[in-house]
Amino acid sequence: MNVSPRPPLPQGPYLLVDDSVRPELSLVDKALRLLAGGARVLQLRMKHTPPREALAAARAVVARCREAGAVCLINDRVDLALLSDAHGVHVGDEDLPPEAARELLGPGRYVGVTARGAEGAR
Repeated sequence: MNVSPRPPLPQGPYLLVDDSVRPELSLVDKALRLLAGGARVLQLRMKHTPPREALAAARAVVARCREAGAVCLINDRVDLALLSDAHGVHVGDEDLPPEAARELLGPGRYVGVTARGAEGAR
């Protein structure tokens, strides 16, 4: 399989769209506001959103990011990243290991990891 490499992440603000911040706004509204403010990468974090709503929100936010020329990463959930056609995923210490996320997502998408200190960053 011949897949072109991922381009570097765009320069500019990398911001979180979190379902626990400003809960009176939808995730899509939050994303649109951040994109209008210049966000180039959005990490969609949905710790309190039920799965069906999370999938619908992920698909909508990914579409808005693509329209704006921005990147959307789904926090923790490789399944939602795949189903929403997100640019990638960010996994933490208790999520799938990054190697497993890479195996599922393939070489063309981003896999970010939580680094706790210099050793974790290496």
